[in-house]
Amino acid sequence: MFYFFLMRFLISYLKLNIPQFVIYIWGAVECVVTGIYWEDTLRNGLFGRVVFEQKWNWGYMTVQVEQSTLYLIRYSTLCTILFVGLLYGTIRMFQTKISSERQNLARLIGAQFVVLVSLVIQLLVRPTIDIVPIFASLSILSVVVSMLTDGFFGVTDWGHEWVFQQMEDAYIIVDSLYGYLDANASAKAIFPGLERAKIGGNISKELQCIFSGENDKCEVGGRIYERKVSKIINRNKLAGYSMLLKDITEQQEHVNLIHSYNAKLEAEVEEKTRHLQLMQDSIITGMASVVESRDNSTGGHINRTSAVVKILAKKLMESPELAFEQAFLSNVIKVAPMHDLGKVAVDDVVLRKPGKFTDEEYAKMKTHSAEGARVLKKVLAEVEDTELVETAVNIAHYHHERWDGKGYPEGLEGENIPVEARIMALADVFDALVSKRCYKEAFTFDKAFSIIDEGLGTQFDPVLGKIFIDCRPELESLYMEMD
Repeated sequence: MFYFFLMRFLISYLKLNIPQFVIYIWGAVECVVTGIYWEDTLRNGLFGRVVFEQKWNWGYMTVQVEQSTLYLIRYSTLCTILFVGLLYGTIRMFQTKISSERQNLARLIGAQFVVLVSLVIQLLVRPTIDIVPIFASLSILSVVVSMLTDGFFGVTDWGHEWVFQQMEDAYIIVDSLYGYLDANASAKAIFPGLERAKIGGNISKELQCIFSGENDKCEVGGRIYERKVSKIINRNKLAGYSMLLKDITEQQEHVNLIHSYNAKLEAEVEEKTRHLQLMQDSIITGMASVVESRDNSTGGHINRTSAVVKILAKKLMESPELAFEQAFLSNVIKVAPMHDLGKVAVDDVVLRKPGKFTDEEYAKMKTHSAEGARVLKKVLAEVEDTELVETAVNIAHYHHERWDGKGYPEGLEGENIPVEARIMALADVFDALVSKRCYKEAFTFDKAFSIIDEGLGTQFDPVLGKIFIDCRPELESLYMEMD
């Protein structure tokens, strides 16, 4: 599913006109392929036989893959799609005049290049370790971090685009030091010197005075213009200014049009912000799905636990004695899909084992919680929302701790366990109980809730656990709908 999420994002960002039915068909195909990879018999029959071989003299496991024709066709097609996207993105990067958009395209091109190289190596060299999931996870993490830290739709980008398409008045953009960035044809007609201006070069003294003036009107070439200067803010820092000049020599009533423009621009900002948020959530879910696709035993675990956390969070918000803040619970819901991110560092031999672990294998599996916290701290180091980062790190690190202190990795006890991790623990264990795994059948709801109830005060927070049990009607409805 990684390839589908990545290319879906690229299509949206580059505004490519791809028929929706093509996207739906591809998504359905990727879902089928993901399902096939979870089932050993189907995977070996359609995509090639996988053999695990123990190398005693070196102490590690190797994987031998016999690649079928269908396997080669699928990954050759993916290579072709990624290569075309790489070429198109590169062309767009060199064509754009906006530096922030060039940086965004460079990040996307880099992510595609990493995945493309790993696919080519896997097809041609056929290493004994499947390197594609590792490089795919790293590349999508880089895109997520870029989205969380910089944003892919800054004020300069979509403000510039909307005004240039909709307005006939003069429009000029400069950086914070009044270095020239861009202007439309109307502005160049008023200030002919802009035709020869270089990107980043100083604008004329006359134009600087108009930008920095305090009056809302100015006179240029014997005509009167209404002046509107706006600051462009990027990551809470001043990035530059935009100025709109409207000719009101004959018509003073154009003031009303300026007010209408401001209202439309604000609506556009809100819509772009909402769109970006949806895309960020989709990429986070996609990143978690890449990790989950490597695990034979937990199909759909990410989606189900996220839905369970959402139900529990809603119930906690309705509890006046606990007094949770809405922003905190929203962060818990948002980062819940990343709770098992550390599994990306667990060897496939352990992660995909179809049965119970040995003590040594279980010890390796338990490292995923601390490893997930380490990875998240590193990749989210520059994210300004510190509360979101802390919540994500705590959930990944401590969701296997127990109320009685017998959990891992730190053996924390009681309220020393971050509350967000205690919330995640309930959702994680509940889904494991009521879901079928390769080593057990799904428990009934009666048995699952009985186990949760018996674990209050030992494995689970007794207060949160009681509220979780009160969610039983909503949880049963959720799992019946998912079935």
